[in-house]
Amino acid sequence: MTADLVTIDEARAALRLDDDFPDMTIQIAVTSASDSVIAYLKRDQYADGETIPPNVKQATLLLAGIFLRDPDGVESQTWEQGYLPWSVCNLLHQRRDPAME
Repeated sequence: MTADLVTIDEARAALRLDDDFPDMTIQIAVTSASDSVIAYLKRDQYADGETIPPNVKQATLLLAGIFLRDPDGVESQTWEQGYLPWSVCNLLHQRRDPAME
């Protein structure tokens, strides 16, 4: 299991979610987004204590926001198969290991 790249509080603040928005819903979105970002980067995970780069955190928050906005996945039908949304890929591409393609 991948460690989350952002906290619930970071997601709540960045995504401007009200205090009454369920923590469990945010947690699921953050965990799913973190797992997707780690998979795209072709890393096992970020080690405990390792600093997570700002663009990786931003990409995770962006993807978590998409998951929260579109829980049925309708929007994902517009994504290129096997890839994350363009805006997320754009933030992460420079950190992806091209030798692993």
